[in-house]
Amino acid sequence: MQKKDEKFDAVTQYCTEHAVMCPVRAWAAIVKRIRGYTGSNDDTPVSAVWRNGRIQHITSQDIIDGINRGAEAIGWDYLGLKKGDFGTHSIRSGGAMRQCILTRSQSTRS
Repeated sequence: MQKKDEKFDAVTQYCTEHAVMCPVRAWAAIVKRIRGYTGSNDDTPVSAVWRNGRIQHITSQDIIDGINRGAEAIGWDYLGLKKGDFGTHSIRSGGAMRQCILTRSQSTRS
């Protein structure tokens, strides 16, 4: 569900002047990368990566496992967290917040 309690509600992303954080440029780069894979087409999802000579897909569990490996390397006690405390929502919301901050920062410049 989206925040307006409507499934599949469209969320519009706009182009920004930021070279790295612009969601439109980032999406274009993802599509360009994926379309460069042999066998990709308009139906190839953005989870596609080229590994071992073929298209494979990254799952949210792959991402969580990677975060957990990193947290484990730092040390659970040092972080004050445990293995089940991490998920992918924080990554999405953190990226969105960063984009919001950049957009506001650019719009308030004189």
